Formats: sequence, C-alpha cells, structure tokens
Amino acid sequence: MISIDRKLRLQDLEIFRFIRDYRILAYVIIEDTRGPYTEEDKKLDPLCFLDEEDLNEIVNVFKIYLLTDEPLEKDDSIMLREFFGNLVDISSVTNFIIQEYVHKDLYEHIDDSWDFKTYQRMLDLVGSKYKIQSIDEKKWLNLSQE
Repeated sequence: MISIDRKLRLQDLEIFRFIRDYRILAYVIIEDTRGPYTEEDKKLDPLCFLDEEDLNEIVNVFKIYLLTDEPLEKDDSIMLREFFGNLVDISSVTNFIIQEYVHKDLYEHIDDSWDFKTYQRMLDLVGSKYKIQSIDEKKWLNLSQE
C-alpha cells in the first residue's frame, strides 16, 4: 500500500510524506527556486558535462529533495524520482534537479507536530535557502480556499 500526504503547500514550496507498507519511505520537498542553476548546481552530475550556454538557457529550476533516514533502495529511488519528477512542468526554460539526502537522526529533527519549525528544519537539513514566513492563523481559511 502506498500513501502520499501533502503536508505543506505554499506558492513556491510543497512537502510530502511518502509512505509504503505503513512505513515512511521518504519526505519529499519540491521547491520552485524561481531562478536559474546556481554555480553549485552546475557542478552536479550530469550538469557538469553540459555546455555553459545550454545551462544558461534554463531560467527557472525546481529542486526536488528526497529526505530519508537511511539510503533508498535503487528501485525506491527510481520510483520516487519518476513520480515526483512528473509533478514538475518542464519546458525549454524550466528544469528540475533531484537530490537524495540521508540523515540517520532524521526523526530527532522531524516530528509529527507539523508546525513551521518542523518544515524549516527539513529545509535546513537539505541545505535549502528557502525561509518559510509565518502565517497569521486567521488567514488559514483563505489559504485553504485558493
């Protein structure tokens, strides 16, 4: 049995919990950077083998982080990469990067309280520069109706 819970949805950020057979397989973060590849991105395999001119044509990069407490099995990694990669609309000027992060003590940093501090800790663990702004609780109803 597979279950996917979207834990957070903001304009530029979504966080999912992917469960298989009643076990958390990974947390998946999709971040719209609203910017081109960074110099660090360009060093990643296979981007490091592409021409600078081709890389500079991409003006918007989505980053997909697979966050786990132990390395994913190859089949699980492929499944998650294919599924979440298909959620991103790509074009001639938009692309995405998928990176896996393993933190043995993940569950010491992540709990089921699901407040903004938990989400921000997840972003910090994967090295994201995204900062979640607090939302006035009175506005939650309006956000859910978007």
